[in-house]
Amino acid sequence: MKIISKSEAETEELAIKFLKKISLPLIIGFSGELGVGKTQFIRSMIQTFDKDERVKSPTFGIAEEYLFKEAKIVHADLYRIKKDERDYIDFNNYYENNFLILIEWIENDSRLFSYSDILIDMSLCKNNIDREIFLSGKSTRGKKILQEFENTKN
Repeated sequence: MKIISKSEAETEELAIKFLKKISLPLIIGFSGELGVGKTQFIRSMIQTFDKDERVKSPTFGIAEEYLFKEAKIVHADLYRIKKDERDYIDFNNYYENNFLILIEWIENDSRLFSYSDILIDMSLCKNNIDREIFLSGKSTRGKKILQEFENTKN
């Protein structure tokens, strides 16, 4: 499913609507160039649980955890991970019923990429303002979630 976002506010709104349609546990991978809005999308999802939550890019720490009553969220950033590097973090420790795992630069770990339920690829449009956001389901659950989201996104 391809969506064009014409502003930061539209991207935030999309993230919030998308979050409301998912079920846990879930692994969502994000890809796209630097500065395209991956962290902004994730920040909007996390701040749905607590609007005052400080959400930063975990580029240097690799992962940040956010614990809410409704969900436990892990926000990871694999930008500094070498392609298919092993043993930098064990995501199996996080995979429980109420976990949402959000991974930026998912393409740097082919194993995690293959386990992802949903992939979100973001890119700048030719006008360098709008964002093209392409959502694809990799697992059966991911495909079902996206089908339901597409049926109700308007």
